[in-house]
Amino acid sequence: MNRANQPIPYADNVEKIPADEADDIRRVVQALKTILVRSQTKSGQFRADVHVKSHGYADGEFRVLPNLPPELAQGLFERSGTYPAVVRFSNAASQEQPDAIPDGRGLALKVLGVTGDVILRDEQRGPAQDFVMINHPVFFARNVKDFLRLEQVLVEANDNPLAALQGALTGGDPNPLNWHWSEMLSVARIAGQLPAHPASNTYFSMAPIRFGDYVAKYRVKPAGDRHDSYLDLIQRLGSQSDALRLALEETLCTQEVLFEFQVQLRTAEQSMPIEDATREWPESESPYRTVAHLLLPRQEIAPLRQQATYQVLAFNVWHALAAHRPLGGINRVRRVAYPVSSAWRRLEIDRPE
Repeated sequence: MNRANQPIPYADNVEKIPADEADDIRRVVQALKTILVRSQTKSGQFRADVHVKSHGYADGEFRVLPNLPPELAQGLFERSGTYPAVVRFSNAASQEQPDAIPDGRGLALKVLGVTGDVILRDEQRGPAQDFVMINHPVFFARNVKDFLRLEQVLVEANDNPLAALQGALTGGDPNPLNWHWSEMLSVARIAGQLPAHPASNTYFSMAPIRFGDYVAKYRVKPAGDRHDSYLDLIQRLGSQSDALRLALEETLCTQEVLFEFQVQLRTAEQSMPIEDATREWPESESPYRTVAHLLLPRQEIAPLRQQATYQVLAFNVWHALAAHRPLGGINRVRRVAYPVSSAWRRLEIDRPE
């Protein structure tokens, strides 16, 4: 690695936590609960707030590569090995909708059987390292305060899309110079992505994590070529609301799927901030580097969607080794918000028929 691009060592003070952030997080949770209750009242279902529609779960292997250089041989990646893993593919939207509609798409990865100090233990699967990603490199809110503002806009809009859009953009300020143009552009870029086969997207962490002695973002990128027809997918999207699920099921019935798991080490403070999740870290200063492979072997995944052991799975960035502690305000609000949404979703799963 070029000396000018040496990774910056992790330090306990790498995060800059605002004095009023705890109160902001409390208000985020209040808004989240209002949104969840309102959704249940209208739909009759205890849905999560986002990633409501799953395309499917798949079992796999997470293979840490051998002979990694010292700066990459950190935490889970300190030594080579193969771990069992579970993957969920999903749409990002807060309601179920046909897959042809533009939307962000998610990949959540749970690496099982990890050893070492774990921050939060997965109650269903034991010690695990979760990696939660979406097919866009940055988040739509910079920090907790910005995220709170958008949650409050959703509460006040009461499922009125036009009111939500106007509130998110203007914040009630009549001066266009003060409007939240960059945030709305990020929302549009995430939600406006055209559908693609779930195994063909590149998925990003958006927010950073500790990477042992350093700090990193991560992504999952398809490796090799698949043999699916893009034209067939387009035709299917026109007639099948669950086209992405069906395409994924058919692919895994006939072929394995391989991803590269890559990390981008933080090498600069100004261009690679911790507390601004809307900033993409420039690959020109620190390229992504492959540290593991995620293999999904040929399998029948359709039955997994109906199995209770998969339905109760909760993916949480805080299901993590201490060596990979989530960093930044967006991750800190996730620590409180994720369990609220997960517990709410379990009410749907656990309630009697």
